[in-house]
Amino acid sequence: MKTNKYIYSLLTSLVLLLGISACSPDDYSLGSVDKTSEELTEGLAYTIEKDASNPNIVYLKSLLPDNYQILWDHPQGRAQGKEVTLKLPFEGDYNVRMGVETRGGVVYGPVATFNINTFCADFVNDELWTILTGGVGNSKTWYLDLDEQERCRYFVGPLYFYGTNDSWASVTLGESVGGDSWSWGADWAGQKSWLFGDTGAIDFGSMTFSLQGGANVTVVDNAHGRTMNGTFQMDVDNHTMKITDAEILHDPGRDAIVTQWGNITILALDENHMQLAVLRDNSDEGPCLLSYNFISEQFRDDFDNNVVPETPSISLIDGWRDYVEPKTQKQMVFKLSADELPYDWCDLYGAPKGVTSEALEDIGDLTLSFNRTDGTYTCEAPDGSSTTGTFTLSDDGTYYFENGLPTATLSTDGLAQFKANSDNTLKVLAVTVDDYSGGISDLWLGSDDVNDQGETYQYRGYHFKPYVAGGGETVRYKATLSYFDTGWAFQYSEDVYVTGDGDYTFTINGASGEPYGMFLDIAKLYKDHNNCDIVVKSIKVDGNSVDFDDAAIDRGTADGDLSTARRYILNPWGATAGDAPKYVFNSTLEVTVHVTFDCGSNVMNPEQ
Repeated sequence: MKTNKYIYSLLTSLVLLLGISACSPDDYSLGSVDKTSEELTEGLAYTIEKDASNPNIVYLKSLLPDNYQILWDHPQGRAQGKEVTLKLPFEGDYNVRMGVETRGGVVYGPVATFNINTFCADFVNDELWTILTGGVGNSKTWYLDLDEQERCRYFVGPLYFYGTNDSWASVTLGESVGGDSWSWGADWAGQKSWLFGDTGAIDFGSMTFSLQGGANVTVVDNAHGRTMNGTFQMDVDNHTMKITDAEILHDPGRDAIVTQWGNITILALDENHMQLAVLRDNSDEGPCLLSYNFISEQFRDDFDNNVVPETPSISLIDGWRDYVEPKTQKQMVFKLSADELPYDWCDLYGAPKGVTSEALEDIGDLTLSFNRTDGTYTCEAPDGSSTTGTFTLSDDGTYYFENGLPTATLSTDGLAQFKANSDNTLKVLAVTVDDYSGGISDLWLGSDDVNDQGETYQYRGYHFKPYVAGGGETVRYKATLSYFDTGWAFQYSEDVYVTGDGDYTFTINGASGEPYGMFLDIAKLYKDHNNCDIVVKSIKVDGNSVDFDDAAIDRGTADGDLSTARRYILNPWGATAGDAPKYVFNSTLEVTVHVTFDCGSNVMNPEQ
């Protein structure tokens, strides 16, 4: 939870809050003609369509011109934009209404109802559903982080304030989101005289979220003297929640300034801590997000019983340092993986969380070079900038870079960035050894994500692959033999890793009576070695050698990928098309080639 904590005096706090909350979201381009509520009906202004293959996926699509700013009030919360995709796991009747920004303010149309009559278990298997509820068939109870003894067990206060553009991206991931984005972590000790008004510090009750016979929530609301039983839906992609027939726990003094207590933005959520924000949309102070801060029942009980939670830690393989700094190599070069998962957010054990995004094409040029002889490093960013200095590697797996590291954007959305910690360090998160070569195959390094209390709660992980020092050659290139029949059914060999000049054999286990095409690809080889060559040495069908002419087999690069070297052994559109009958096989198809990294000239693609 990357929130910013400030402790001010009452006067300074109020002045700051009033000043900042006057900010407004980005200006919207309004429609040329104002809309009435009656014009914003389903069928006329928008459509509701179910996915053809999964009826639990519902598409909301505006039919209005692009110059209208579209707003949605849907079963999983609020959204903006012309189109919204809903993933609704449970059966039931659901409501949606569409709104637009007009000269006179936001206008919403009438409520439209649609029905879901199937259950989709896949949609509640996401980690956030499990963290919130304990998983399918279970329930989990949460408490506002303030009790009658005025104790805040984790947060500095039960209520924080954020800008209207703040979200999971800015609070949990710590990314810049632009627009009306700011934060104030109001501390209870300094602000209690006004923060909850006449209510003060009391036992506010509890909220229990369950996945027992549906997505249900029970709110024991002591501050209002009521118990509410409702249902909820969560959009894990956009980190929003919609509660029906209940409200989150809150102080009664703010009842009137929030009109939709069930429309929630999830700012942060882990096993023991949760920040749920509602929009302050009916206040003279202007709009902002009110974040009510919660702790789990387990965390509360452990805290009260002085139970010290297990501290997660990185566990590296035995002898990890000998792989990262092999004694036989004075220099090690690592490049960010471009073919496999290049980056991710990782938990405190170093395991990737699977937070995916589209990577930029040039991130494979991000290079870290270490020279053990003089203790120096060089880090080259994809844009060509570089940093050089001395480095150290501690026994606990912490790299220290004297002059820091360049910062590089890794994803198309700009959220994933490569950068060192403020003290110029990176943490070794994982080391993997290649069974084929016996050397290091993967190195994950991470920088810290820190919460309000200065604690690291996750890592930004960077996935590096080793390269041979000196010539810039990769330690290994992934190579695959691909075969397809007349019906375009493909069969593949196991991946083989090319580590240098030599013979390599590829075997497809299967059968086919209608061969049509067969080619061998070595990924990225041509990019790094334009003068490489792949010579076919032998071809065996069911263990029997097949005659062939290596000169007739096309040399080239993969379709749309000039970095991959290809031999098109059976080319349906080339000179070897007539060889198809030779490659009918009942059990195995085996091809052996000799790879040369530099044969003296460009024979694979001489026109390049």
